[in-house]
Amino acid sequence: MKVCGYCGRENEDASVHCRECGTDFSVSFSSSAPDAEESLSFSSTLANLDQIDGAFDFRQGFSRPDWKLIRQAITATVDVGERQEAWDEVVTQWLGKLQAELGGDYRLRKSRHFAFLSSLDRDASRRLLDFAEGAISTIRDSLGKAAWGDYDGLHVVVVFAEEDDYYQYIADFYRDGTHPKSAGIHISTGYPHIALIFDTELRAGETIVHELVHHCLHYLPIPLWLNEGVAVVLQKAVGGYSPPSYVGEVSSVWGVMSGWKPPVMWAELAEKHHQFWNEDQIQHFWAGTSFHEPGDAVQLSYSLAEILIHLLAKNREGFLAFIRSARRDDAGQTAALDCLGTCLGEAAGTFLGEGKWRPQRKAIKTCWEANRADQTDQR
Repeated sequence: MKVCGYCGRENEDASVHCRECGTDFSVSFSSSAPDAEESLSFSSTLANLDQIDGAFDFRQGFSRPDWKLIRQAITATVDVGERQEAWDEVVTQWLGKLQAELGGDYRLRKSRHFAFLSSLDRDASRRLLDFAEGAISTIRDSLGKAAWGDYDGLHVVVVFAEEDDYYQYIADFYRDGTHPKSAGIHISTGYPHIALIFDTELRAGETIVHELVHHCLHYLPIPLWLNEGVAVVLQKAVGGYSPPSYVGEVSSVWGVMSGWKPPVMWAELAEKHHQFWNEDQIQHFWAGTSFHEPGDAVQLSYSLAEILIHLLAKNREGFLAFIRSARRDDAGQTAALDCLGTCLGEAAGTFLGEGKWRPQRKAIKTCWEANRADQTDQR
């Protein structure tokens, strides 16, 4: 029998992962001390990236996998029933290379559904892994059929200790130009994964929840305001970082969304919104470009998105249908009418007051074109 070095459960000799906690048996644990670190001893049996010519391209200080090439190789050489395991092997090799390039105290640790690369000690890593396992389950249950379910491989979280490394890593996923600072991002291209800067465990936990919502929704062509609004609301509904017992019932999570009350800062916040938004600027919000503009635009865009989610999420099934149907080109206006019987302009007017708040396709397209032109000018 094969004994898991993390949870101690016995498994069949042929097991690749522990059936209790999901730990990869290629990861060995030393029990010589309570804070013993894991070491990576990996051997590939299904997918060896060293044997795929051009699997990596070194850019921006890091080895960048060619995920299209890797996916083609796995599809061509690995049986369907073994592809989950093959992707786990690929993830281990990729993160092992990234670990070596980051150096220092970075270590790869795994749970049933996650691969977690950080310089945190074993206990802190395990706390965040446990939290992420509970969070992804609650998020998926809350989003129902709207959550992404067709995937292979582990969910990857890379926690950077240094800002310079973080911004150098994520720069490869942005166009040239000026971009707002961030605590973390969900990278949807290639192999979807999360990158974040470590500040405190509390902040890291909050960021992981927010980005996991994006992870679950990234396959949908939904407008940015809806994506960010749902992420902010569920981030608060799931709760801050805490021991595994934090997870509540799905009904109580949804109750936070549909039974939301205005915050104490409502009047002050409303005044900021009323001073900022007008019939021209609101189109930047519907287009999603206001989330990347300097000044108050970013903060107020996230705030307005959160407010709209609470105003629209009165009926769970109708709202989930809205998420699945909403499209960027009209900011979800058609889906709101079809699924919720509500005009987005009228919903915004509930908070902003009278005005021309409805999404305009032509104006949205103009915002996108102007944004692309601005990015080109900054190159």
